[in-house]
Amino acid sequence: MSALVLQTGVAAAAPPDDGTTAQRVLDLTNTERRKVGLGSLRLSPQLSTAAQRYTEVLASGSCFAHTCGPVPDLVFRVELTGYVDWSAIAENIAAGYATPEAVVSGWMGSSAHRENILTPEFTEVGIGVVSSTGRFNMYWAQDFGTRAVRHAAAAPDDDTPDAAADDD
Repeated sequence: MSALVLQTGVAAAAPPDDGTTAQRVLDLTNTERRKVGLGSLRLSPQLSTAAQRYTEVLASGSCFAHTCGPVPDLVFRVELTGYVDWSAIAENIAAGYATPEAVVSGWMGSSAHRENILTPEFTEVGIGVVSSTGRFNMYWAQDFGTRAVRHAAAAPDDDTPDAAADDD
């Protein structure tokens, strides 16, 4: 997990608040994954909730790290949203980038952030973005995850006679 900050000299206009900004970050992230032969990440509602809540924490205070606010641990933040039975999680955060293109480019220019984006095991992502009057104007988060694979018990074969059946 890594933090990326770019202090811009000009306040950025707020992106649309209708989900298109998060969708654009997802599209750009998946474009980067496809460039290296990886599958696309699916948007997870739970991870998106965790990421959005965390960007709000970052935008509201003086702390800019992966351990801010009332729930400083990523594990607890994602599990509070119902994202459980995971086998891997990670987080990218950034501030000061005005657009989805700029933040994804910034993450790809940082080895730790790039590693999270290009980790083959990750299958899901959540994206949070907040425009605020805070120190960096724009705050971004990506929470990555992989759910543990559960193997369902094999269903009984319908052609197998029930040993307890009575054929009177």
